[in-house]
Amino acid sequence: MDVHALAVPRVLHSERGARITSPWVVAAIVALFYALLMAPGLAQNPYEFVNIGRQYHTKATSSAAIKHARPINNKIGYDGQFYYFLAVDPKHGRDYMDAPGVIYSRIGYPMTVRALSAGNASVIPYMMVLVNILAAVGGTLAVAFFMRRHGLPPALALLYGFFPGLVISVLRDLTEPLAFGLAAAGLVVFNPRSKWRLLVSASLFGAALLTRETVALFPAILALGLLVGAGTGAGTALRWRERFRVANLLRAAAFAEIAFAPLFLWRHLLATVVLPHVTTQEAFVGGEHQVVNGAAGAALAALVPFHAIAAQWPWTGEDVLDLLTVVLPALVWSAIAIALLRRKLTLEPWLVLANVAVFLVFLPTPIAVDYGSMGRASIGVVLAALIMLPQVTASLGERARTARSTLALWSLPYYLVLAILLNVIGPKFVW
Repeated sequence: MDVHALAVPRVLHSERGARITSPWVVAAIVALFYALLMAPGLAQNPYEFVNIGRQYHTKATSSAAIKHARPINNKIGYDGQFYYFLAVDPKHGRDYMDAPGVIYSRIGYPMTVRALSAGNASVIPYMMVLVNILAAVGGTLAVAFFMRRHGLPPALALLYGFFPGLVISVLRDLTEPLAFGLAAAGLVVFNPRSKWRLLVSASLFGAALLTRETVALFPAILALGLLVGAGTGAGTALRWRERFRVANLLRAAAFAEIAFAPLFLWRHLLATVVLPHVTTQEAFVGGEHQVVNGAAGAALAALVPFHAIAAQWPWTGEDVLDLLTVVLPALVWSAIAIALLRRKLTLEPWLVLANVAVFLVFLPTPIAVDYGSMGRASIGVVLAALIMLPQVTASLGERARTARSTLALWSLPYYLVLAILLNVIGPKFVW
């Protein structure tokens, strides 16, 4: 396996004209977008983004800090409220959740917010928004620098910054912006030829996993790439058995340990000390928590491709929106990844295929309820596709432009136009 698109920090001189936009300008555009989007709500009521439901706000009476929060939703609210409860009162926040094991395992975002707010409950709602805006901008900046490094327009990073799934995550005070922002930085820093960059990359992934475990596919595949000799040189024809060397094993093991150990250690502490009577393996979506069923029937159903999407049949306009803005682009870029692998066995296409498999093909049924959930789950797919772009450009020749044009299927304008159209016809037709 080769990871030149990840590892070679150089610019193709023949494509200097493509580097018109500075990565900093791209990041500034994204920052301005989120500032304009969030400023009115922050000025009126920052709890609008936390979206606290009365059902959970009144679930307990143990926290004076949570008691003074302002519920927005008369029913269950949204998942951002749980990260708010944890940030405001780590000791009693668990009393206001159905699945505290899940929330407490994702400690990165709420504890970052709490630290930057100095524990001030009145500041935390504002800081939750600020941290996520900075995370979205930071992830965009990382992707923009990655594009410039490989002679591609940094403006392509706007696809990440404006991806509707990311926008929704920022608007709802969720963990994805920070987790995938850290993951994007880890991908850009990753270089199998540099011990220091491997250390920094693994550390960034370690922080990302403590924020949300769904980024785990990235360090896992990178560790596999290190194991089989990624970055040993372009065009090398080493046999697989010759790639498995002791040095590769040590690098891969060290990288994986740094990336995954913090999450495993924290979950062990949760299970034995902090929350000894709960599990960290519950699945939840939109405030409706469901414990994963280990029954054989449920396990077999989960192995059926696209079972979550099929379960929504007959499809409404909202379901068709999910198909056209989540499923369709993911399948298109899976086909592109397979085409690249048929030409050369490299690492980047596997990042795309793994994310598509886990977060689309075998997506758990509770997540396929709306775009808010499916879009958030697709952030990793979009990030992986962007990381694969240099290889697309280098391998597909004249067809690379056509392939790149399909990125528009993930764009904010495409989503908004379809959302408006399907909102009009959706109530009238069942697909």
